[in-house]
Amino acid sequence: TVVLTAGRAHASGFDAPTIGSAQSGPVTNDAAAVWWNPGRLGYLRDTELHVGAGLIIGAASFQRDYRSPYQYTDNLDFAEPVAPADIDPRKAGKQSKSRAIPVGPALDAFVAIPAIRDRLVVGLGVSIPYVAVLNFPSAGAHRFAGQSIFLATPHATLALAVKLHRVISIGAGVSYVLGNMSLSKIQDFGALGTFGDSLERPPISQENDFGPEAPSTVRELDVLARPVEIERAFAHGVTFNAGIALQPTKKLSIGLVYHHGAKLTFNGHFKLDMNDDFFTQDLAAQGLQYPPLVEGKARIRFRLPKRITLGLGYPITKRVALDGYVAYVTYQDFDRIRIRFSSPDLAQEALGVGSSVDQDLVRNWKGTVATELNARIDATKKLRVSVTAGYQSPASPDSTIDVVSPDGHRLIVGTGIVHRFNERIAILADIEGQFILPRTVTSSQYDLGNGTYNLFLGAATLHGQFRFAGPGKRSRARAEARSKQADAKTSAEPKPAPAQSVADEPKRAPTSSPETAPTSTGPSVPPPPPPPAPPA
Repeated sequence: TVVLTAGRAHASGFDAPTIGSAQSGPVTNDAAAVWWNPGRLGYLRDTELHVGAGLIIGAASFQRDYRSPYQYTDNLDFAEPVAPADIDPRKAGKQSKSRAIPVGPALDAFVAIPAIRDRLVVGLGVSIPYVAVLNFPSAGAHRFAGQSIFLATPHATLALAVKLHRVISIGAGVSYVLGNMSLSKIQDFGALGTFGDSLERPPISQENDFGPEAPSTVRELDVLARPVEIERAFAHGVTFNAGIALQPTKKLSIGLVYHHGAKLTFNGHFKLDMNDDFFTQDLAAQGLQYPPLVEGKARIRFRLPKRITLGLGYPITKRVALDGYVAYVTYQDFDRIRIRFSSPDLAQEALGVGSSVDQDLVRNWKGTVATELNARIDATKKLRVSVTAGYQSPASPDSTIDVVSPDGHRLIVGTGIVHRFNERIAILADIEGQFILPRTVTSSQYDLGNGTYNLFLGAATLHGQFRFAGPGKRSRARAEARSKQADAKTSAEPKPAPAQSVADEPKRAPTSSPETAPTSTGPSVPPPPPPPAPPA
């Protein structure tokens, strides 16, 4: 699904682009580890705020290719055989392209707070890991699959990390999920089994081939093409993620992360346009009569996928480091979208139709694999440059792909810079793009999604990273300076070595420890000198 959110443009299934900056990842020590790998929080020594904003813009197109016969749309043949003279020769082969230009903002924010130095870190974050935005024209060959869709699932996450040893830190997060969804399409009543059954039963007794397995010859008729909208649909859920950060050597960083996903039930409002004489008056004597506009409640259920990610990072020189990951996402969990419409106006008692109608939108997606490789180059002491390349496999099979899920093999490229003004402040700027290899489908179920799909997304984001001194850090440094001065005056007495504080620690080379490994965001900058000792 076309997706719009911050950072790198990842869009297999309905993944959002990368959370945090392009520097973030499962082996990176920054506050965005709240999402990427809570275990990495354990290696943060200072309080850190990581906030970002940007713009995503894309281009999507679909050229439908009719590969099955269709009768003229103003005909009323509800069952086969359909006379050859009634087959529309214009609904054959490639049609005009349908185009959309998705645009959206990119926002996220994270904070990490060391609660117990070198032991316990608390993290908070707000991000949108799954989102889809797409608006096609209301008319066109695509309209029976979809006209527009908006889906966003903001996550508010509380995470904790415990550093068990210098070589291992573990962490976990719990997220509240707020889902928001709306969509519009033309509902083909010829594809609804409940409608076909109601026509076939007395008193109407109209023979028909309608239903989920309906042939193309009785689909997409004007009289049965009813506009439907679902709006203001919200869902609430809870999920969790967990991660392990390993530093088996001074250079090698390893991350293993699990995201559990969430089951979401959206409750909203629907509008169904039934303003056609066939539905409002022609069959009223037989018990079929709808108001011109049917309104009521809509319920939509589906599951966000699980994912497991393995990340590795290694500095190959003092200035150049590589990191990357491989992830498996269980989009097979997204097998169908379960929809229920409820309204007193839907009830047709004479035909045995109740006030609630269930409809399943079959997706049958498959698990996807995503991989990415990043090169980080410290051009100067204050400037880091990164280059990104990646790939994601498609989630949609040919049988169920359609215009609202223009999925395919995705190639990802990008670049970013980090400018560190000082030890505490850095600005991160990223530009990235992703595109699917043009995908031509010829085996879509019921001919609905046959055609050629193209998609490109570009992202430009800006993040700020702000680090703050830990609790009591400055006061400890001042006390230690006074202690050193007192020791100097009493040279006759043995002087025990003072406990070294963070302020007195020399800044180590990027490869000397997990805390300053090259997978940390930004180039190394020497710390300020300790405060001068007070006069005697």
